[in-house]
Amino acid sequence: MPVALERDASLRDTFAAALAIPSLRAWNRVRWLVALVAAIPLVLLLELDRELVLKHAIGSGRALVDVLLASYVVFELTRRTPRFPGVAAAALVAVGMRWLLVVGRLCWRGVHWTVWLGLGCALIATTAILAFAPSRERTALELLGKLGISRSEAYAVTRPSEPPPRLLGGAIIAASLLPLFLYALRHAGAGLFVQSIGLLAYGVIVPIFVRRSSGEAPEREGKLAPAKTLFAVALGLVFTAAMLQGSRLFIDAGTQIAQCAGKLDDAARQLSLREAAEVARRIADARATTMLGAMTVAVVPLAEERVYRGLLMDALVRKYGKSYGLFASAAAFGIAHLGVYEVALWQTLLLGIGFGLAYAEGGIVASFAVHALWNLLQLA
Repeated sequence: MPVALERDASLRDTFAAALAIPSLRAWNRVRWLVALVAAIPLVLLLELDRELVLKHAIGSGRALVDVLLASYVVFELTRRTPRFPGVAAAALVAVGMRWLLVVGRLCWRGVHWTVWLGLGCALIATTAILAFAPSRERTALELLGKLGISRSEAYAVTRPSEPPPRLLGGAIIAASLLPLFLYALRHAGAGLFVQSIGLLAYGVIVPIFVRRSSGEAPEREGKLAPAKTLFAVALGLVFTAAMLQGSRLFIDAGTQIAQCAGKLDDAARQLSLREAAEVARRIADARATTMLGAMTVAVVPLAEERVYRGLLMDALVRKYGKSYGLFASAAAFGIAHLGVYEVALWQTLLLGIGFGLAYAEGGIVASFAVHALWNLLQLA
């Protein structure tokens, strides 16, 4: 029961309808007002995107990401029992940073009132969500309390089984060797096709070998639940976009404001330009050939998700818990891209968190789909 209540949204909805709990009462008193306030910056953003797409000022990928952010916020705010309100709050922060960037580019002079309205409403709605919307863990615990099940009893049931002693060490070694393996292939002069075959073989064989050598049977995905997987994919994409775009826009807006105030030194300006050029160069390289594009969208995501989420994150979560496992595996994923990015390395860490969230909710299929779709959107 404790595990099902935390993982099954429809079951929480059923129990919440029958058992009144304080957090949901408080949330349902304000959620429609919060939804109305949140709708203002979302509608303004989508209209701005429409105009920019027509003028070819932004690509279709950027507009699709904004549509996804808006759709998830609407989905979350119209539910009586929230699923991941923190993700909706992150999405609204990203929307607010878009309007803050407009303020920065205009040096806060002559800014249209609708821009201030979008920024203010996004921040107000975010604050209200964080203050009133209960997390699914809190909802589950309050429902269990109504059923007479204590927090300690619930934790004893939901705690995952310990991994075999050698599994975690093998997972760390496998994750560390993956970028070195790819570097060795490139250094040996292997073409893109050979690199792709090598990565696929590494991603498929190494996790199986590590599990068997540690005395554990190879990981088996349960029966695929299409609705759950699709939700996990949407959740991972929204969280990834919200964190990455929100962070980028915040930095860009801060840079613009500092430049307007005459506080931006040459070193900071050069660092910002280097980061933008680094990301743009990698995207241009991936677009250069069909083979490299296919490798970026399909082969690399499969190999990396098998190793960093299906093997490393799984072992870390079982050993230390969900939060530590997610962030530690994301850190390892970020460090693995040190040879690809230097200034923009922090972005890969955020990507790892988003992919990890998708894995936690929908398994390896969901994390692979989010990783592949995200790379595809960058090339669109």
